[in-house]
Amino acid sequence: MTKQTTEFSAGGYGDHETEFKTLFDTLGSALQNLIFDEAVTPAASAESGSAGQFCAVMILGHSDRVDTPGLTPEQRRADELAASTSRAESARDWLFDQIAELVLAAGGIVPADIASLQNVALPIAACGSADLIHVTPASPAERAENRRVQFFVSTFSPGTP
Repeated sequence: MTKQTTEFSAGGYGDHETEFKTLFDTLGSALQNLIFDEAVTPAASAESGSAGQFCAVMILGHSDRVDTPGLTPEQRRADELAASTSRAESARDWLFDQIAELVLAAGGIVPADIASLQNVALPIAACGSADLIHVTPASPAERAENRRVQFFVSTFSPGTP
C-alpha cells in the first residue's frame, strides 16, 4: 500500500467570518498552491478513478475565544462552536466544488453531492476554541490566527506494495 499524509492550515478569518472562498482569495499564492497541490488535485484524481487511488481530507474548523460581555460561558462556547462548524463546512463545500470542476474537466462524472463521492471522504469537525494558537491573544492579528481551518490529507492506493 502506498500512502501519503499532509497537514496544513489556512487562517486569518475576521471576527465571525466563515466563508472559505473569501479567505482563500486573500491567501498568498504559496498557500493557495499548497491547497491545490496537496488537497484538491489528489482528491480530484482519486474521484476520477485514477489507478485505484483514494483520498480523505479531514477538515477541522477553529474559532477564537469569544469574550463578548454579558454572555454566559455556555453562550460563548455555542458561538465558538457555531463559527468553527461554519468554517469547516464552508471549506469542505469549497473543496467539493473544486474537485467537481477538475473531475468535469477530465471528462469524468461529477458526483451529485458530497455524499455521492466514491473515492474521496471529506469529514469535518468543529473545535471551537479548544486548540488556540494564541491562548491569550495580544492583538487582532493573533485573534485572526486562531480563526482557521486545518486540513489533514491522506491519499492511498491499496493495491500498490
